[in-house]
Amino acid sequence: MTSIYYLLSAEDSPTAVTVALLGRVPCQVVGYVNRGDVLCSSNVPGHACVLPAPLYQPGVIIGKALENHDSDGPGVIEVLVGRL
Repeated sequence: MTSIYYLLSAEDSPTAVTVALLGRVPCQVVGYVNRGDVLCSSNVPGHACVLPAPLYQPGVIIGKALENHDSDGPGVIEVLVGRL
């Protein structure tokens, strides 16, 4: 699968932000994540966390974890973004 992303600034800008629209992409996460977990934004800026099922609302899902993260701290895992 090809990843589709959009660069929100000039490429050489120090404040350039890349936004993934579709595909398998790296994602910064915080907390324990298991493969298959649905991810949403966390309280840590720029990081995702596991979405508790009772808190689900349309539009809050970032993607689905394709890897485990076995730590309370921050890390980077591969995530599937797009149609789940």
